[in-house]
Amino acid sequence: MRINIDERYCQGCSICIHVCPKNIFQLSGKRSKRGYLMPEVINEKDCIQCGLCENYCPDICINVVRMG
Repeated sequence: MRINIDERYCQGCSICIHVCPKNIFQLSGKRSKRGYLMPEVINEKDCIQCGLCENYCPDICINVVRMG
């Protein structure tokens, strides 16, 4: 399983951080090319693949890739 955040579209709204029941994300100090503070994945191994981050992302830039 892998969590991808497309930095071309993310506007740093932090909704993914707030909706995740497993605290997979945190706000990083990294800015996108458009100047938005980006979320980062910190506990990918704890992800339960609930899809809340994908479903709530208003910019449709988070993708949870389920493998095998």
